[in-house]
Amino acid sequence: MRRYNLIASFLVLSLGAYSQGLGLEEILKRVETGNPEVKVKELDVMIKEKGKKKAFRNLILPPITMESENDWETAKKEGFGFEKIEAVIPIFQGGKIMNTYKRSKSELELAKEEKKLAVYSWQETAVNAYFTNLNYRKQKEITDSTIDALQKQHNRLNGLYEENKLIAKSEILKVEANLENNKALNYENSQKERAAKETLMQLLGYDLDRQVNLDEFNTTNYLKSLGAIKKVEDPKNTTLGKAQSLMVELAEYDLKIAKADLYPTLYVKPSHTFKEENLNTNKYETVNEGRVEVGIRYTFAWGATLDSVDQSEYQLDQAKIKYDNNISGIKLDMRNKLGEIESLAGQSEAQKKRVELLRENLKIDNLRYDSELVTTFDYLNSVNQLKSAEEDYYKLQRSLVLAVIEYENLYK
Repeated sequence: MRRYNLIASFLVLSLGAYSQGLGLEEILKRVETGNPEVKVKELDVMIKEKGKKKAFRNLILPPITMESENDWETAKKEGFGFEKIEAVIPIFQGGKIMNTYKRSKSELELAKEEKKLAVYSWQETAVNAYFTNLNYRKQKEITDSTIDALQKQHNRLNGLYEENKLIAKSEILKVEANLENNKALNYENSQKERAAKETLMQLLGYDLDRQVNLDEFNTTNYLKSLGAIKKVEDPKNTTLGKAQSLMVELAEYDLKIAKADLYPTLYVKPSHTFKEENLNTNKYETVNEGRVEVGIRYTFAWGATLDSVDQSEYQLDQAKIKYDNNISGIKLDMRNKLGEIESLAGQSEAQKKRVELLRENLKIDNLRYDSELVTTFDYLNSVNQLKSAEEDYYKLQRSLVLAVIEYENLYK
């Protein structure tokens, strides 16, 4: 008994002295700011924002080259210094720079949509961990109550046996075996509760040893807070739909950029020469001469450009097929999920009533067991029925909340 108390105390200490309340709403909000994977997506948005700014600069500001290039001997004599500065201003590139800029804008918008989708996905994962924790906590509470009842029965039977009250030793051993079995179950429940709690802390970006107390979940209040659940609207306007549309846009820009290489490049190149080498004297002389050149450039790639165009066309066709299929899938998922919510809400309410009835039944059986009006087998059967019902109830609650969140995420 002493050994059990020591181990139980260790498990309680390992779970931490809970202080901060944490409910479903707090968990969902925390995921938006604290989840490590969501933070990665935030950084991805920042990266795409920089990419957009860079593409805009390339669109309006021509690159400038400052040049100083000599052999070592000349460099030792003349020293270092810029000899020439020039800029290449593209006049026509088949729309390549403009489409590159537009593509960077679409990439930024896609990154924002993907960040939202990441929030939705990790919220669903956090909800799953939350209900797993609640389930094992409740299982532990029920088993603790069972251990107390079995311990009382063991003490009573053992007292009668020692007083030679015609109590068979086997009856005491059966109770002891059931007592040890329930202690073993609680070691497992405590460990799984701790693991589920630490998993949740990791998902929320908290320290694993953070002291929290998970609030109990109330299905009725949750359903009331939801109000009327939104019906299906155009899936193209959802986050998923927008993300799929942006994928098509990116494929379209990739095709335009590939086609731009089929055209020649027209450009203007202003330059200014500060000094240049006199070929007769092999010495550098100050010139300070400016000039403006107009040029045309075309690269013949032996059919590789056309192959790139074909590849981009195929990829665009792929993106369009995936878009149409995914939009249909979103619409179907929304309809199915709405029916699932209605079904789970009814099941959850029915299971709640079943749990309440079995709790009341176990209270009565506790009294009957203490008074020897029911066998250990029948008493433990009542306990196991309640355990199973509680577990099923948490599973239904978890499924209901996840179904609502998944539906709302589809709708957003």
